[in-house]
Amino acid sequence: MKNAFSYVASIIISVLLVFCIIGLAGTGVAKYCATEQQFRSIASKHGLADKTYSELEKYFRERSSATGIPEEVYMDAIDTDYISGVIDQTIDNGFRRLNGGNSSIELKNEALEESLDKFFNDYADSINYQKDEKFEKKLTATKNSAYKVIGEYCDVYKFGALDSHGVLSKLSKIYTHIDLLMIGAASAILILLVTLLMLNLSVKSETLYWTGVSSLIAGIIGVAPCAYLLATDYFSSFSIKQAQIYTAYTETMKLLTNTFMYTSIGVASFGVLLVIIYAIIKPKNKAQAKA
Repeated sequence: MKNAFSYVASIIISVLLVFCIIGLAGTGVAKYCATEQQFRSIASKHGLADKTYSELEKYFRERSSATGIPEEVYMDAIDTDYISGVIDQTIDNGFRRLNGGNSSIELKNEALEESLDKFFNDYADSINYQKDEKFEKKLTATKNSAYKVIGEYCDVYKFGALDSHGVLSKLSKIYTHIDLLMIGAASAILILLVTLLMLNLSVKSETLYWTGVSSLIAGIIGVAPCAYLLATDYFSSFSIKQAQIYTAYTETMKLLTNTFMYTSIGVASFGVLLVIIYAIIKPKNKAQAKA
């Protein structure tokens, strides 16, 4: 090393570089994984529509004793294609909110409404009940309730619950600035690399060494917790009753963890490569510096 000052300064900068590299990797992974396309892909790949259908069937069956409405009145008018479409709508709407928008979805299922109309009218006719304003209000309330339940069960990422508790608005402040955070981390890395180069002008290859070590350490820091989480199957211990929500969250966390781990492996490998290059060219640069 040129002198004690450049050595100590290089250590400090390399430590800062570690955190900046981790920050860039983290924001990059979040940018890649936290998208409508990825969430939709998880929903399709892991059969969340089928799981939601089963949960809805169970719900309406359990409620039939209290409401007097058989589950088939609802479920015969609902299929997995319809549920899949509603799931996609809730995901898109959730991301619009994450991006700072203020939107909502309005569910529509003509087959379901016709099924409820028929059941109510047939039942009223069977007991000679007058179809008055009270009858219409009850029918409308039942339809609205059905849509509400379907919307809640199809909201596999619970965007609605997160929004009502104020969590979504807080996440939005971070999510809408991911690009800015990535640019900030990349800019900080560039500034630190230039500073390292200036500190080691006499032996420029030292910049490769410090950058390589920082990348290697950043990669190891990223890989270690990810490997532990995946090896222990940590996410399977989540306690979520509804199968579609459990699957949505566990598979999303696995995607994030796997992506960050592989990114960290890439960063660590890049660091090793830089150290190897430094080891190869070091003798030549040392000799030039002495000359």
